[in-house]
Amino acid sequence: MKRINEAIAEHYNSLTKGQRMLATFITEHCDKAAFLSSFELAGITGLSQSTVVRFSAALGYKGYAEFQSAMQDELKYRLSALEKFELMSDDASDLDFLKGIAVTDAMNIKKNAGANQLDAMRNLCTRLMLSSKVYVYGQEFAAPAASYLASYLQILLHNVCCLNHTGMDPLTAVSGIESGDMLICISFPLHRETTKNLIGYCKNKEACIVTISESADSSIAQDADVNLVSECGDFGINGSLAPVISLCCGLICLLARNDENAQKKLKSAAEAAAYQR
Repeated sequence: MKRINEAIAEHYNSLTKGQRMLATFITEHCDKAAFLSSFELAGITGLSQSTVVRFSAALGYKGYAEFQSAMQDELKYRLSALEKFELMSDDASDLDFLKGIAVTDAMNIKKNAGANQLDAMRNLCTRLMLSSKVYVYGQEFAAPAASYLASYLQILLHNVCCLNHTGMDPLTAVSGIESGDMLICISFPLHRETTKNLIGYCKNKEACIVTISESADSSIAQDADVNLVSECGDFGINGSLAPVISLCCGLICLLARNDENAQKKLKSAAEAAAYQR
């Protein structure tokens, strides 16, 4: 099921004036709208119930019930930001503010464990070891997570390229990808056309596509051979990379856990980093 903010962004230009009013209200007050019936939502926005129902259909949902479920799902992604803003009140100390962020990150990291099946993680580890070359890309604020993952994969595997570090646009940097290679793409809403084109190009080249995104139903997960899910709170400036970096850390640890050679490589890298003459 597509996320509300993605659906609104995708269909906004084709919405009527009344539907755009609904889109604005839901974007700003999703925490309230998520628990209103179509009749109640119509009343609070001053629009007709039929407009509300047509709005849910215009966004691609099968009915108001699915639309309402999507709004309620949206709340879990906004929890991080809502808690942060509440902690910004004059009554909250700076220490409470920082503790609140840490607690929310811890909650989202725990959610990742339940959102990803172990078999999918193992499958990805196997595919990584069999890939001829691995390309890693992180869209916008997810770029540091891609750098983190690529830095460890470069220790464990022979041929790893972080597209964020090439100095070129991602499509140019990945132009040599072919069957037997892998693209790992880390992206959260809004997924840019550049990211979708990157995945589409690599898919056409018959490379293995791995996505790390906000849900199994995200727009970039549709073309993925393996999709992992990560919580990130309110994506963008209010989001946190702690959960996705924790997920990447878990993947690296799982990759090395039953591989003595990989463990030796990690140990050697640590010794080299600590070396002093």
